[in-house]
Amino acid sequence: MHQMIPKVQHRARLGWIGHNSLQITKTSWHRLVKQYEYLDSKGERPVAKLKRKRSTGRASSSISTTRATSNNPRLKAKRKRPISAGIPLDPTHKADLDSLRGRGAQATCFFNNKGGVGKTTLVANLGAEFALNFGARVLVVDADPQCNLTQYVLGGEESLEIYESPDPQSVFSVIRPLSLGKGYSTSLPVRKSENFGFDIIVGDPRLAIQEDLLANDWRDAKGGGMRGIRTTFVFSDLVGKAKDLGYDLVFFDMGPSLGAINRSILLAMDYFVVPMSIDIFSSWAIKNIGTAVTTWQKELRTGISLAEDPAEIPHSYQSKALRFLGYVTQQHRERNVEDAIERSEELDEGRKRRIVQAYQDISAAFPQQIADSLGAFFDADSIEPDLGTVKHMGSIAPKSQSQHTPMISVRGAGRFVQSRKEAREIYRDIAVKFIRNLTLS
Repeated sequence: MHQMIPKVQHRARLGWIGHNSLQITKTSWHRLVKQYEYLDSKGERPVAKLKRKRSTGRASSSISTTRATSNNPRLKAKRKRPISAGIPLDPTHKADLDSLRGRGAQATCFFNNKGGVGKTTLVANLGAEFALNFGARVLVVDADPQCNLTQYVLGGEESLEIYESPDPQSVFSVIRPLSLGKGYSTSLPVRKSENFGFDIIVGDPRLAIQEDLLANDWRDAKGGGMRGIRTTFVFSDLVGKAKDLGYDLVFFDMGPSLGAINRSILLAMDYFVVPMSIDIFSSWAIKNIGTAVTTWQKELRTGISLAEDPAEIPHSYQSKALRFLGYVTQQHRERNVEDAIERSEELDEGRKRRIVQAYQDISAAFPQQIADSLGAFFDADSIEPDLGTVKHMGSIAPKSQSQHTPMISVRGAGRFVQSRKEAREIYRDIAVKFIRNLTLS
């Protein structure tokens, strides 16, 4: 009984009362209060009164990391649970990744100018596939102020522990010193996601506050102002530190906007991947990405050429050549769209055929739209941009989110066994194609 009380109280603090049929009556609530008074009288502090502290660690590189840990025993107990390795790795695929290590960390952002296309799910699960099964050192940066990736891979309890702090170490900590005129941050605020196997720089809602800083300094950068150029390259500095720390892959999760934050991220990347759904809005998003990035790169080159002392800008920042690595399509239904329409009793046969044909036309047009809008960012003769499709696999996605575990390691029997097998096959296929395109780019 005593062990269950902190969990109920903790869920109440998160606003979860009522979830999963959990009901607390007035009488039972008074009982909880009495139990808390009893625990407190014995010197056992309730969860609501716990003072959590963060410890730091030192990296072996000259670039330091601030690695946050937790003293919560329940969190530590969860981290001891074994994580399945999934499908045995083909030695040739491991060799392909090993061959890339000579290049240093490869920075990739997952971006679409449209929401709801599975960006966060793809970043988390592909990162887990590389970390857990390929043995890669992966750093994932949650650069979306909504922080969905952080909540997914760390869980509610650990997320609460982070954001209860008045100044959590996060992606905001990377930009903040620059906004105060102190230059780039000297360390990376890295935290380990045990279940997913990778390191993460957690998201922060305060990142949205820095949008104006990046927007204002972008105007200065286009005119050759060194302050504006330095601000624009803040994420380039982050990637450079990640390379110094020996990471193999650096993934960025981003929001769907074409604003100042995402502009700075895209200009700092080696590659970008476009998660997408089969609809007309993804078609427009592809065009927007190609147009915006081309304009930004041209304006940045002009600004650097006008700078008073371009030598102050590291050559590696100036020589970035953003390349398109491929796209991943998201299937949202258990069955495909054609089957769903065919089963509908509300549509006449003629309208069913027109809708199905429109869906097929959009899907068939994607390769050409990719070539037309993003052709300047990849060599169509070298790489195959279609990295695969993440099909709808029933309830394994919400199960993965509730367990804060990658789909390839979800715990469960029955239907989850088959869904987990499918997830392992899907993410292994995407990972293999991802590495193949990296080696050929």
